[in-house]
Amino acid sequence: MTIRKATVLGGGVMGSQIAALLVNAGLKVKLLDIAIDEKDPNKISKKAYEIITDKKRPQLFDLNFASNLTYGNFDEDLQGEDDADIYIEAVKEELEIKHSVWKKVKEVAKDNALFATNTSGIPIEYIAKVFNDDERKRFFGMHFFNPPRIMKLVEIIPLQDTAEESVKRAQLFAEDKLGKGVVVANDVPGFVANRVGTQTMNDIMHRAEEEGISISDTDALTGRSIGRPSTGTYGLSDLVGIDIAVTVTKGLQQVPGEEKFFNDTKIAEKLVEQSALGRKTKKGFYKKEKNKILVFDPEKNDYVEQSKPEFPILGKFSKDLKENMDVIFNADDKAGLFLWKTLRNNFYYSALNVPKAASDYRDIDRALVWGFNWKKGPFQLWDLMGFSRVKDRMKEELGELPEWIEKRTESFYKDGETIERVTPVSDFIESEIWNREDSRLSVVNTDQLLLKLQSGNNIISDGFAKDLIEAVDLLESEDFSSMVLYADGRNFSVGANLYMMKKAHEMKQVEELVGPAIDTLHKSFNRMKYSLKPIVTAVQGKALGGGCELVLHSPFVVAASETYIGMVEAGVGLLPSGGGLAEMSDRILSTNHKHDDKQQSMSEVLTNIGMAKVSTNAYEAKRYGYLRDTDSIILNVEKRVEAALNKARLESEMNYIPKPEGKYIALGRDFKALAEGMLDAQRLGNFISDHDYEITLKIAEVLSGGDIPRNTYVNQRYLQKLEKERFLNLLQNEKTYARISHMLETGKPLRN
Repeated sequence: MTIRKATVLGGGVMGSQIAALLVNAGLKVKLLDIAIDEKDPNKISKKAYEIITDKKRPQLFDLNFASNLTYGNFDEDLQGEDDADIYIEAVKEELEIKHSVWKKVKEVAKDNALFATNTSGIPIEYIAKVFNDDERKRFFGMHFFNPPRIMKLVEIIPLQDTAEESVKRAQLFAEDKLGKGVVVANDVPGFVANRVGTQTMNDIMHRAEEEGISISDTDALTGRSIGRPSTGTYGLSDLVGIDIAVTVTKGLQQVPGEEKFFNDTKIAEKLVEQSALGRKTKKGFYKKEKNKILVFDPEKNDYVEQSKPEFPILGKFSKDLKENMDVIFNADDKAGLFLWKTLRNNFYYSALNVPKAASDYRDIDRALVWGFNWKKGPFQLWDLMGFSRVKDRMKEELGELPEWIEKRTESFYKDGETIERVTPVSDFIESEIWNREDSRLSVVNTDQLLLKLQSGNNIISDGFAKDLIEAVDLLESEDFSSMVLYADGRNFSVGANLYMMKKAHEMKQVEELVGPAIDTLHKSFNRMKYSLKPIVTAVQGKALGGGCELVLHSPFVVAASETYIGMVEAGVGLLPSGGGLAEMSDRILSTNHKHDDKQQSMSEVLTNIGMAKVSTNAYEAKRYGYLRDTDSIILNVEKRVEAALNKARLESEMNYIPKPEGKYIALGRDFKALAEGMLDAQRLGNFISDHDYEITLKIAEVLSGGDIPRNTYVNQRYLQKLEKERFLNLLQNEKTYARISHMLETGKPLRN
C-alpha cells in the first residue's frame, strides 16, 4: 500500500518538523495536538502550523505546499473513521500521555494503517501495551533525528511481533519517499546511534577529565582528524544539548551490563546544575561573547579565552583518514595514546552491540555516519587502521573480544563497498573511455555516457571545460543515446579557481590567462545546452558560481531537494563569466506570454545575482529561475545519478528535440536606466558600497544587452561577449583583488 496520507500526533518541535518533512515529500498531512482551550481547541496545533508556514522562515520548500497541511486536536479529529495511511506520534515523553493518544488513534484508524512512535527514550514495548495482537503487527518505533529535514538517519525499531511487512513498508517509505537512511534497531536503551554515539562522547569526556586534557584541547583532538564533526566532542554536546547527553548516560548506567561503559562526567553535570545546557541556553562548554568563543574553565567556574592546542600529533594529521589512523596507531605520546584509546573503546563497544542493538555491523556504521555526521563509522575506521593489527592489539589490551570478532579473519568491507543501500554508481559502469585529472567518462547501460566532474574540490576548471566539449562531441558522433553529468561529495561544485584569478591579477595577465579560459567555458556550456542528444545533470549540495552556470546550461537537471544554487561572484568582486547572465536573460526574454513583465523579472534576477543570493532548497531554485519546470527534484540524494540516467533514457526515447539557438528582443538602455536608479538609491542609503554599485551595474549592462535601444534583437553569444568584457575589467580592479584575497584567506566575503 502506498503511503499518501499521514497524521502526526503532537505539534511540538519534533512533531511539527516531522509534519513539515512529510508535506515536503508530497503527502497530505494532518497535525494534531491536545485541546487546552475550549474557545480555541486547536491553539497548539495552529501555532505549529504557523511556524511551519512562516513567510520569513518557512519549514516548507514551497509555501504553496501548505494546502496539503491541516491542523486539529485529539478530541475532535480522532472520531469516527480516519483515512491516514500512517500515524506518527511525537507527544511528550511520558508513557501515560502516549497511551492516552494511541487508545484514541486505534479506535478510528483503518485496518492497514501503520502506527509509529518517535520516542527516543521509552522502550517501544512499553508504549505497545495498549495494542492488541493485530495492532502490534503494525506498530514500531520510527526515530527521526533532529532536525528531521536535514538529518539522514531514521531508526525503525520493531517489536518482537511487528509484522515484517510493516517494517518493510516503513523502510521503503522512509528511504524512497522521505529520502532517509534507515537503520533497523533492536528495542534497547538508546537504540543504535544515541547508544553508541553517547558512549564514545562519555568515554572521551571521562578520560579527558582523568588525564587533565582541557575542553578545547579535547575537541581539537576528537574532531576532523578522526572523521568526526569539526565541533569536537564537547562542541557537539553543546549542539545536541548537554542535559540530553547526561540524561541518556544516567539512563544507561541503570541498565545491567552497561554501567561500566558509562561514567559520570563532573564538568557536564556541573553545567547542567547551572542550567548551562549548550547552544539552546547560549552557554555550555562554550559561550559566544561578542566576536569571541570562550571556553568553560571548571577550576575558575567561569568562561575564559581559549588557548591554542600544542600537541605535536596535530601537525601530522591530514585530510586522509587512513593516514591519520596509521599515525594514531603508531603514536606513543599522551595525545596519540588518548586518541588510540578513544577509537579502541569505540570499536570495542560497537562490536559488543552486534547483535545486541543491531543485527548488522553496517547498521552501526550507518547510524553514526547518518545520525552523528561522522565521515566513517567505527567498523569503517577499524578497516582503515588495519583490521588484524587492531584486533590483536585490542585483544592484548582488553582481553577477550566479542565472539563474532574473535572468529572474524577478514576486514569488514570489501574494496569499493559502502554503507549506502542504493546501487553504487560503479555498478552501472560497463567500460571506461577515459579517467583524467578533471573528469572521468564511462559507458553505462550499454549506450549511455556518464561524465564525472572530479577536479580538485569539483571546481569548473579549464581542463574540465575541454573534457566536456570532447564528451559532447563523442555523444553526438557515436551510437550513444544520452549522457549524465555528476559529481561526488557533499557539494556538486562551488565554482571556479579563485587562486588562478588572483594569480592572473598579480601577474597583470588577466586578458592573456583568463580570457581564453572564459572562451572555453562558453564553448563547453553552449555545446552542452545545444546538444543534439539529451544531457541530464545530477546535482546536490552547493552549486555555486561556475557550478550554477553548468546547471543552468544543462538541458535537464535532477536535483536533490537540499540543493543550494546561486551565482555568488559579486561576493568576490566579479560577475558570472560562464554564460550565467546570458542564460538568465535567455530564459526571460525568450518567453512570449503577453502579460509577462520581463522588466520586473529581470530586476529580480539582477537583485539575486547582485546580492549573491543562494537558494535554500531546490524548489526555491525554481522560483529564482535556476531550475525549470522540466527539471526533477528528489529527496533521496543517493539516488540522483540513477534518477538522472532514467530521465536521460526517457528523453532519448521520446523524440528529443534539441534547443534551437534563438534571438530575442533586449530591454536595452531602459532597463539599464532603471537599474541605475535603483542602485543609486541603495548607495545613498548605505545599503551597498561604491564597489557593489559598480559590480551590479555591470551585471545590469549584460542583462540589458548593453548600450542599445530597447527592442534591439540580441542572441546568447552576444550577451556572453558582454559578460567576458566586464568580467575581465572587474578582475583588474584592486577592490576586486582585495575581495578575492580576503575570501581565500578567511573563507568569508569582504564588503569594501
